[in-house]
Amino acid sequence: MKKTREQIIALIESMTPAQKAGQLFLLAYPGKDPEVIRPLIEKYGICGCYVSQDNAQTFDEAEAMTTSLQAMSMKAQGIPLLLGVDQEGAWGILIPESHPGPGNMALNAIDDVHAVAGMYELIGNEMLSVGYNAVLGPCSDVNSDPRSPIIGTRSFGQFPGEVAKAVSMAVKGARKTGILTCLKHFPGHGATSGDTHREIPFIDKPYAQLSTSDLVPFKAGIDAGAEIVMTSHIRYPQIDSENPATLSKKILQDILRKELGFCGLILSDSMNMGAIRKTYDPAQSTLLALQAGVDIVMLSEEHYDFETGDYLAKQLRSLELVEQAIETGMLADELVAEKLVRILDYKFNRMLIRKPRMSTQLLAQHAKQELDTAKQAVSLLQKRFWPLPKQGDVVYINATPVSSYHNMVNSRGIGPNQETPAFDSFIGEVQRLRTMKVLTHEEAMKDLDVLQQASALVVVTEDYPLPGEDFEKHDQQHLVSILCERYSERLIIVGLRSPYELSLYPKHVTYLCAYSSRTCSAIAAAQVLLEGQEGTVHTKLPVSVDFER
Repeated sequence: MKKTREQIIALIESMTPAQKAGQLFLLAYPGKDPEVIRPLIEKYGICGCYVSQDNAQTFDEAEAMTTSLQAMSMKAQGIPLLLGVDQEGAWGILIPESHPGPGNMALNAIDDVHAVAGMYELIGNEMLSVGYNAVLGPCSDVNSDPRSPIIGTRSFGQFPGEVAKAVSMAVKGARKTGILTCLKHFPGHGATSGDTHREIPFIDKPYAQLSTSDLVPFKAGIDAGAEIVMTSHIRYPQIDSENPATLSKKILQDILRKELGFCGLILSDSMNMGAIRKTYDPAQSTLLALQAGVDIVMLSEEHYDFETGDYLAKQLRSLELVEQAIETGMLADELVAEKLVRILDYKFNRMLIRKPRMSTQLLAQHAKQELDTAKQAVSLLQKRFWPLPKQGDVVYINATPVSSYHNMVNSRGIGPNQETPAFDSFIGEVQRLRTMKVLTHEEAMKDLDVLQQASALVVVTEDYPLPGEDFEKHDQQHLVSILCERYSERLIIVGLRSPYELSLYPKHVTYLCAYSSRTCSAIAAAQVLLEGQEGTVHTKLPVSVDFER
């Protein structure tokens, strides 16, 4: 199946303008029936698909779907599809059968970079076993703004050097399996409190400052061999006063290509996100991105605003505009050929289609590795009331109101995707090991005085990075603040999230942090809490938090 450069050029010359345009698009489609996207594969020979939980929920469904999609593409044009997935830890797919791990921030809380490599090697093997051949990770953003609603635990942390080491190991671990890796969101999404799923944020840093902070992990990932870099829809006015990164030649060509020496594929973040959709004509922005330096335009078609609409009609408008631009020369032949040579070289010479399915025994080993890794990350950040008493009346409180969970499983399968709240998994593990009393947020708020009778209180907080939305945390933080004020001397806060919330509470309160809302982290936190080991006091932190050790 491998092809020489001459064979690839000959193939490109034989392609119609529609087929050339199609190879520049990574498209999503709704539901579990891949027949929906057959018309675009047959006419345009698209580059590939962005696949989400909406398309497949089990390994069996995923294998059947990818087999069908690849057969369509090979019959239509003889070119395999790139099938990309957001299996990046804090976000995941094929939940609950897959093992995405505790997420990047949790991995970086472990003082062992090999844990990062091991987790991404696991991810790569699982995804390839069902035919997903590109993981849209690792997230390489330096999370320097604690207010970020969308990066958070998707990032390895706040410190550029440490993030760079983790990104490098993640890429190396994944690449051992043969899966393609993708650094995102270039040149960095972590220094803003905005969410590009809703708007165009801006980061007012000069290049000199970016080069010593946000760009450091991207350089490390490129040096480690990452094949793809995903752009961000963020404006950097001191570099390009007019365009967000996705549409900026200065950022994509001068910085990414020339300064950082990246020779791989440049993939846009979804052009359906609010940052682009609310500012530019969707189809026209696609053309601008390709002219700026993007190789593959992603239209992942998430319903951020719970819209409905015709997926194929929206995608078709962008495909038709690019086809026309190729026919008229608006997109120069040389530019299109350069992109296609790069894309097809990866597809024929560097991209695996799939690996054999995994045995039940191997998946069980993955589950153990995932839990062990999550447990290593659990950290006792502040210690006053520790360990938990072996005897006495212990009350466990869910800080999160029931109403906050309404959007936990995000529209279109994007986001955390676990249907069971982290608190439920935490309590399930505690109940397996010990009897206790459990209160909901609503029950605790109704009668706070009854808690005076308890010998110990454990309150659990959660957070989930949701595209285009927020996981409501105000009420849970209000309850925790009251508990800190009244019962701090016998209170343990278990944070199934990043530790940024510590700044809201007294410095003397006990805080056990799992850095993650994934199921494995919830179970791990319960085990660490009940074991009460002093060894869980960690000195390495992935982010800067004002607290007392």
